[in-house]
Amino acid sequence: MHYIYILFIGFLFIGCTPSSPKISEYRVNIKENTPKFTNSSCKKQSLKIGQAFSDSSLMSVEMNYGVGDYKQLVFSQSVWAQTPNRAISSEIARYIKSTQLFQNVQISKSRTRNNLLLETDIEDFMQYFSADETNSYANVVITFTLINTKTSKVIATQTFKAKEIVDIIDANGGVVALNKALEKLLQESGEWLNEVCK
Repeated sequence: MHYIYILFIGFLFIGCTPSSPKISEYRVNIKENTPKFTNSSCKKQSLKIGQAFSDSSLMSVEMNYGVGDYKQLVFSQSVWAQTPNRAISSEIARYIKSTQLFQNVQISKSRTRNNLLLETDIEDFMQYFSADETNSYANVVITFTLINTKTSKVIATQTFKAKEIVDIIDANGGVVALNKALEKLLQESGEWLNEVCK
């Protein structure tokens, strides 16, 4: 009888043990809305898109966020499905391919020789909260540098910035805003490349 009582108490405690909250995974995934540029001198050029440079925090699946002027924290129940560095590099390649500005567009792992190289530096890709955490916005800053691979000379360089207000102040709302900001930024970069290629 003593053992039955111990087993009963054990099952009672096991049943009352709180389960761990589910961790949500989020993706970088912008909408397809690409203008086709027809008058481009780059139509006969091949372009390789290098793997993006970035801070080490964007090479991790941890989802960082800023609070006030100085704090940087990590969401405990939200992570990226893929590191932002890699995901943004993929989105840049997909977007530029769809513009049809170049004869072909290769990713960084390609062993083919290309006329042009596009280097990218992701300077910011993060959600920010006010000090009292009542307001939030997403900020994306990326610098693009177009290089002639034959001469190793810089053809053009430009920094693009996009800021988007977060409607629902949580990690999910931040991801939505980050994707919107990245979409705007890529559209601006496409227009810039089109001007460079004229």
